[in-house]
Amino acid sequence: MPLYAPCRNIQGRGMSEMSKHRVIVEIKPAAGSHGLSLSLGSGLTFGADAMPRIAGVNFDLDYGIVPLPGRDVSQIPRSAFESQAFSLSDELERASYLVRAEVAERSLDRLSERPEVIGVFADVKIEPQAVCPNGPIGDTTAVRNRLCTSALNSQGADGSGVLVAIVDTGINLAHLNARGMTPGFDAALSWVPRAGLTPGSLPVGHGTMCAYDVCIAAPRCTLLDIALLQSDLVGPTPISGVLSDAVRAYAHLLNVIRRVRRPGEAQSLVVNNSWGMFHSSWDFPVGHPGNYSHNPNHPFNRIVGDLANEGADILFAAGNCGTECPDSRCRNVTEGGITGANSHPLVTTVAGVDINHERLGYSSIGPGRLTQNKPDISGYTHFSGSGVYAADGGTSAATPVVSGVVAAIRSKRPYESGNPSRSPAAIRNLITSTALDLDVRGYDLRTGFGVVNGCAIADRLRPLVAPPVDICKKHPMLCGRPVPNWPLRDICKRYPLLCGGIPAPVFPPIPSPGPIPRPQPLLGDLMAAIDTGSTLPEGLSNGVAAAVIDAFLQGLNASRQNESGLLGAGGCGCSTG
Repeated sequence: MPLYAPCRNIQGRGMSEMSKHRVIVEIKPAAGSHGLSLSLGSGLTFGADAMPRIAGVNFDLDYGIVPLPGRDVSQIPRSAFESQAFSLSDELERASYLVRAEVAERSLDRLSERPEVIGVFADVKIEPQAVCPNGPIGDTTAVRNRLCTSALNSQGADGSGVLVAIVDTGINLAHLNARGMTPGFDAALSWVPRAGLTPGSLPVGHGTMCAYDVCIAAPRCTLLDIALLQSDLVGPTPISGVLSDAVRAYAHLLNVIRRVRRPGEAQSLVVNNSWGMFHSSWDFPVGHPGNYSHNPNHPFNRIVGDLANEGADILFAAGNCGTECPDSRCRNVTEGGITGANSHPLVTTVAGVDINHERLGYSSIGPGRLTQNKPDISGYTHFSGSGVYAADGGTSAATPVVSGVVAAIRSKRPYESGNPSRSPAAIRNLITSTALDLDVRGYDLRTGFGVVNGCAIADRLRPLVAPPVDICKKHPMLCGRPVPNWPLRDICKRYPLLCGGIPAPVFPPIPSPGPIPRPQPLLGDLMAAIDTGSTLPEGLSNGVAAAVIDAFLQGLNASRQNESGLLGAGGCGCSTG
C-alpha cells in the first residue's frame, strides 16, 4: 500500500503505486539549462517544461516552489543561551528552492545525482497528537489556578501585543467566542494550504482546541490560523498532512516575522505545533541522506531553525508514544524517543501531566534525536476545556497550554533583536528554570525540568521595587551644616543627584577602629571638591561619591564617636533648588 494518496496534478504518469516515494527536492538557485529562474519570495510556480525530465520522477506542479533562504553563520553566539548564531541572507546565490515530487524507488539515486539537485528528502506524513480515550481530570478553572493566571494577567502578562500561530487543522473563532475566549485575530497574516479555506472559520476540531488552550494563560493574544493539516494532500486520515506543506507554512511565517512593522506593531511570535510523525515507516531509514527523524539537514528542520533564529518562540508536542498508553499509530514502538523537529534544539518540547502533576502514560519519553535532552518542560493536559472533545488531551493540549504562558511572558518581555535577555533561548530558560520539579530530582527524560510554573514566573516578572536612598535623610549632617575647616556649602545644591534617589550601597558594620581616623585621601579629595565647587576627582561619579561618603560615615558610626563633635549640629538644609 502507498504511504500517500497521488498528487492532483503530476508531471508524468506510469509509476507503480507500490514503489513510489513522496519527496522534497532541494535545488540550486537557478537551473539555467531547464529555463528555471527564481527569486526569493513565496507563491512561485513553474511549468511542466521548467524541470528536467527524469524517468520515474513526477514533479507536483500544483505545489509550486518554496524558497529556502541562505545563512550567514557567525561563530560568536548572540547570548549565553546559544552556542552559535546565524542570520538569514536574501542573496540569490546563497538561497535554495524546494519542490515536491513522487519518485520511483529505482530513480532516487538518479534524481540525487543531478547537478542541479542539492538533496532529496523524505516528505513524511504528519498528524495531530491524539490521546487515549479516558475521561477528563479537572477543567479550565483548575488549569488557570495551577498556572496562577490571575497573578500573570493582573500585571499585564496576558498575551497582549503577541502573535500566536496555531499550526494545525484550522481555527473556528465562533466556537472560541461561544466558550468565553475572545482573542484577537489577524486574517491577513494567517495562511491556508489551498484555495477555498477561510482562516478563522474552519471546521471545529483539533486546531480550535489548541487555540482555546493557548487563551487560558494568554486571553488577549492575537491568533494566526496556519491551517497546515487542511492540505488536500492527505494520508489515511482527513486531518493528516505532509512535511512539504509544513515547509510552505514556515516559509510564510518567516515572511511574517521579517515583515516591515509599523511603530508599536507586535514583533513577538509564538508558534504552536501539536503534531508530529508517529512511526519510522513514514520516513527514509536513519542514515539515509533524505531522512527526517534524525537529520538536522532536512529542509523542514532547517527552516524551523531559521524561524527560531529570527526570534520566534517555537513549541512542539513531545508526542503520544509513551510506554504505558501509546497511540495506535505508534505501532507499539515506544522507545524511539522524540524525533524530527519535535526534538529540535531551538524549540521547546512539551510533555503532558494532569492537574495532579501525574505524568500521563501516552506522553512520549526522550531522548530526542536532534538533541538529546527532550522534552524540555511539561504542560497540563487531559482536562475539560474547549468542548471540542470530552477532554483536551494528549501532548496536543499540553503544548498550547505552555504556548499561552510563553505568550503571556512576551507581553512583558517582547522580543528585541540584539537583546540576549529577550531571545527565544532566554524565554525557554525562564520557563525551565522556574518549573515545578517532578519525577526524579532535576532534569529527566519523562517530564523534562518539570511542569510549567506560572506562579513562579509571575514572581519573576514582577519588578523589584527598591526605594531610593536619599543620602540627606540618611546622613542629614551633610546637608546645610557647618563642618570644621570647610565653609558652609550645601552638597545637594552642588550635586543634586546625591539627594534625589541615587541608591547608596549598604555596607556591613565596621569594627570600632578606636580614635576617629583622619579622612583618607579619596575622601579628602572628594570633600575638597565639594568645598571649592570644582569637579569631582577623576573617576568618581555622583553615585560613587555618595557611596564613599556613606562608607566613611558608617565607619564613624561604628567607632561609637559623637559625630556631632566633628560635624556640628543643626537641621538638614538639603535642597535641589
